[in-house]
Amino acid sequence: MNIFNALRVYAGKWSEKEARMFAPEEIAAVEQAKVVESQYGLSVCFLMKSGGQTYIPLDTNSSLGIDDIVDLSKAQLVTLQRPGEANIYRVRA
Repeated sequence: MNIFNALRVYAGKWSEKEARMFAPEEIAAVEQAKVVESQYGLSVCFLMKSGGQTYIPLDTNSSLGIDDIVDLSKAQLVTLQRPGEANIYRVRA
């Protein structure tokens, strides 16, 4: 018997699946995108023109800081993947 057949295999690192620019309709839906502190580090808070707000974590390699405004025409939406997990998103700015 191979011992590794009986042990749990843990997921590896997240890898980049896709990076794309924000679409014109996405940019048009946002009143303002601002860097804020969150439970897991820095995130981008999107204040929506239709009301409300939503958040996407900021890429760890970003040089932006708290209260910086994100220029969505230059930022990218990054999709990360890992086997056995749902995709996650980051903003690269």
